[in-house]
Amino acid sequence: MRSLRLCGELDCYKNTYMLFFNYEEYKIIVYAISGLIFLLYLFLYRRKAAWLKTFGQKSFINRFSKIPKIYQNILKGMSISAACCVLGLVVLQPKWQTTHDHYEKEGLEIVFVLDVSISMLAEDVKPNRLQRAKTEIANLVHGLDGDRVGLVVFAARAFSLLPYPTNDYERVFLRILNMINENYVRFVPYGTNIGNAFILAMNTFSKDNTKKVMILLTDGEEQIITRSQVAEAVKLLLERRDIAIYVVGIGDPKKASPIPKRDKEGNVTGYEITEDEETIYTKPNPAFLREITEMVGGTYQHDATGDELKHIFAQVIEKHKNIIGVKKKTIIRDVSQYFLGGALGLLALYFIL
Repeated sequence: MRSLRLCGELDCYKNTYMLFFNYEEYKIIVYAISGLIFLLYLFLYRRKAAWLKTFGQKSFINRFSKIPKIYQNILKGMSISAACCVLGLVVLQPKWQTTHDHYEKEGLEIVFVLDVSISMLAEDVKPNRLQRAKTEIANLVHGLDGDRVGLVVFAARAFSLLPYPTNDYERVFLRILNMINENYVRFVPYGTNIGNAFILAMNTFSKDNTKKVMILLTDGEEQIITRSQVAEAVKLLLERRDIAIYVVGIGDPKKASPIPKRDKEGNVTGYEITEDEETIYTKPNPAFLREITEMVGGTYQHDATGDELKHIFAQVIEKHKNIIGVKKKTIIRDVSQYFLGGALGLLALYFIL
């Protein structure tokens, strides 16, 4: 058994490793048989050496035949007996057990509010703003345990794609998230109504005492927002102080980007244009997003390339999760294949010698 303690800035946990067999009580028999095989090999070697002496001098016999030396015979005996021992242990079904302390953390309610306006198809973030945001949301959800998640999308209007937060990540949340694609973006009304998105997202949360986190992802383009909507959102937030709000801007704020059109094969066929047939360029507006974030009492962060979304999400979740207990988690793996590989290596050594 081997123990390893790993400590970080916030957590400290202990890992324990152990090799065991399903039929531990028969190990002594395997070892005894292996020892007998080694002794039998040495006995046969001595008997063979004595038999060869009857033919004449040993040096004369060695000149015309390849007779292993004493140390080679000992190594051959050790390798064949060890190979038999390892094969015997395979029959006993070897297992490798890893045990580590698993921290049980308080479950959260997380509602993702995703901008699906047409400007999110810009490719200053690869593959585009929308797809990168979806990918990082999916990666975060894959790592959640015991949390409930909801999804609101918005353009000129906001839509709740889940009636209430769910903990069925694979069959419900991720399936709905995958439905949001370029065709969906081109179907919804044009614009970015963040005020409406805030209001709808707040109403998506349950009335439970669970900690609640709202994560809004947008580029802040094409603002269709009225003071009355923002005022209503602020009023609701003052009534519900249990919601932590994070606004994450995505896209390069220093460079305007066109919005490509693609065919079914994914080839660019052109770019979005205005009624005057001029190419539409989109550039995130961090100043606007900071202003809105301050009005609703949230926290704002911006990611120009999409590379920081993973870290931003992880920091947000870790900040609000409290450890409520420690539970041991045990993982057992069958390692018979490694023992078989070792036995084959020992047999190869026997024939090489």
